[in-house]
Order: sequence, then structure tokens, then C-alpha cells
Amino acid sequence: MAEKFLEFLSKKKTLLFLIMCLMVHAFNAVLFYYLGLYPFTVLNVFSTIFYAVVLLSFQKHTDFYIIFTYLEIITFSFVSELFAGGSFCYIFYVIGMISVVFYLLPPKKRMKHIFQGIGIAYAIGIYFIYMKKICLFPEYEAIVKDCSMEIGFLNLCITLFTLFYISNLYMFELNSASEKLNYFSNHDLLTGLFNRRFFEYIMKRNKTENENEFTIAIFDIDDFKKVNDTYGHQAGDCVLKVVSNLIEENAKGDYVAVRWGGEEFILYMPQTNGDRAYEILTALSKKISNTVVDFDDQKLSVTVTVGMCTGTDLTDYESIIRQADDKLYYGKRNGKNCVVK
Repeated sequence: MAEKFLEFLSKKKTLLFLIMCLMVHAFNAVLFYYLGLYPFTVLNVFSTIFYAVVLLSFQKHTDFYIIFTYLEIITFSFVSELFAGGSFCYIFYVIGMISVVFYLLPPKKRMKHIFQGIGIAYAIGIYFIYMKKICLFPEYEAIVKDCSMEIGFLNLCITLFTLFYISNLYMFELNSASEKLNYFSNHDLLTGLFNRRFFEYIMKRNKTENENEFTIAIFDIDDFKKVNDTYGHQAGDCVLKVVSNLIEENAKGDYVAVRWGGEEFILYMPQTNGDRAYEILTALSKKISNTVVDFDDQKLSVTVTVGMCTGTDLTDYESIIRQADDKLYYGKRNGKNCVVK
């Protein structure tokens, strides 16, 4: 549940950030009006209108929303401190946004460092305002002084919340990217089965384990080239997906289904002797031949030829695969649509 929520936040991060900015400025407009700081009220009303217009015209995957928002926030912070004489700690917004803009903009955005440089310049400017006590509205100095601690603390909390929110989204996206990369490196992208590289890795890793008896079966789709030539490669892809799904669905939980290459698949069947494997593979072969593949108003019939070999020593798995492959080609030369043991 939490992961789905984070995924939603990640997908909508730009929109949600804009909504948050709108709410902060709308709240500040009311707050400053209540405090009697009318220049701040006007400034926040303009910012609220800005975000309302941005949200009404919002379109997904448009970087300039983030760019304009970033520039609005740091400019708003600078002007607010000019009004307050550097007493409201809006420098927190600027410092926080220097990090946030780096995350929200796409990785390949070359302007990131320029925007960060602008933010740093604004932060230095706000610090200069604070040190020199520059204030455009000295007549509000008494009110500003009375509420400066509370407003500064509020701005600190908003900045910390934003950084906490953004950093957690960043970690979630980083972990998701790592998981996807790991999945894609171990699986065939078309069928979703394990790929040859991963199969060879787990077989080499398991060489030291004791194995009473195991069977390796190689499947080859009969006349697959004819399917591609007659109906096109999309039809071939559809056939590959259907066959791979049937192999995976009918494999026991500890079996490993692999796309070996092209139209060939491997099914590694640990703790399975030859007779039991032949029974399972024959039933699976019949199920595949009885399955109709629907593609573009065409109904395609598919059969497979299977070569299988049983062994007892995992260190010799490559030899078992070669023997299964030899039996596969024996079946291809002698009628196809069969299981050869």
C-alpha cells in the first residue's frame, strides 16, 4: 500500500508540488492580511494567482513549469525579505529549492547548474539584506519584529517538509530504477521469462549443491519462420508470448523457465526423474498444440518439439543441455510436435 502511494506521488510529483505552492501562498495571503502586513498580502495574492494560472494550463512532462516555479519561489523569497528587512528567514526557501530543482528537472537538463547558480546568488542577496537591514517598508517594522520568530519557524518547517518529501521520493525512484535494471538484466523483455545469462548464472552458482536427479528440456516452436514470413514478426512475437506463458504457467514452483534464444526455450526441472519429466512435458506439449493463438483476426495453431535429458551432476549441466539439444533436433527431423527422451 505504501509503495503504491509513493508510486502515485512520484508520477504526480510536479503537479502536487505546484498545488502545495498554491496552498502555501493562499495561506500566507490570509495570514499576512490578518497580521496587517498588507504588502506581503498583495505579494502572496499575486503568487497565488500565478500558481492558479499554471495549474489551469498544466500539461504533463513540461519542464518549464518547474523552471518558472523555481524562479517564482526564489524571487518571491528575495522580495519578501526586502519587505521584511531579512527577518522572515525566506532564505530557507531558496536554499531548499537549490536542491529540489536538481531533483525535479530531468537528469539530462543542462540548465540545472545555471538555475542552481541563480539560487545561490539569490541566497547571498538575502543574506546581504539581512546583514544591512535593508527594508522597503519600515513603517511595518514593529509588526514584523513581533511575528518574525513565528514566520521564520513556519518557513523552516515548510522547507524541511519539502526536503523530506522530495528526498523520500528520490530514494523510492532510485530503488525502483535499481529493481527494474535488475529485472531487465535477468529477464527476456518480450516474454518475461528468465534469460540465458541468468540461467547460466544460477546453474554455475548451484554447481556445489547436491542434486539427486534433474531434467533439462529444450523447446523449439515448429515452423516458426513460416509464421514470421506469412503473418509478420508481430505475429511471431505473439506466438512467442503465448508459448512462453504456457510453459511458465504449467511449470511447478521450483522449475525455471528460460528463453534460450529465438524460438527456443529451456525448462530446468530439479528433483525430477526422466519418467516424471516426460509425463509433464508430454502434457505441456499437447496443451500448446491445442491452444489457438489469436492475432489480427487470424487463428494460428502452434506446436513444439521438445528434447529432454536427465542428469545427476549439476557440474555437468552443459553436457545435459547438449544432449537435450541433440534429441530436440532428432525430433525435428522425425516429424516434429513430439517429446524425445
